[in-house]
Amino acid sequence: MLLYALVPTLPRLDSNSNPDVEDYLERTPSVRSEKLMDLVDSIREEFSDLRESLKYGMPTFERNGRWVAFSNHKSHLSIYFCEESFVRAFRAKFPKLESGKSCVIIKDKEKFPSSYLKTLLKKTLH
Repeated sequence: MLLYALVPTLPRLDSNSNPDVEDYLERTPSVRSEKLMDLVDSIREEFSDLRESLKYGMPTFERNGRWVAFSNHKSHLSIYFCEESFVRAFRAKFPKLESGKSCVIIKDKEKFPSSYLKTLLKKTLH
């Protein structure tokens, strides 16, 4: 704590935050940073026992052996799920949006299904 008193420009992280994850989130381009932070904040608020880390260069959030990860790309955001069934559920609800085997892809110009993604993320981590 003394360090924060001496250097007031350092960010204060909550006790569960990982500095590497925070750095990644802060460096996300503004075109998708608000969307990404909204999703991250929603799972942080829901689960006090999340483990945060960078895995394969992606912010990863783990709980009870289950995980979700986010990846920032040039023109889209990818959200990775620990189980393919969550991607299939997303695909069924939004068939026109792109997805991979274990991820959903939200392009910058597409409507962002924030509410549904928050629900899916919370189900994934329960």
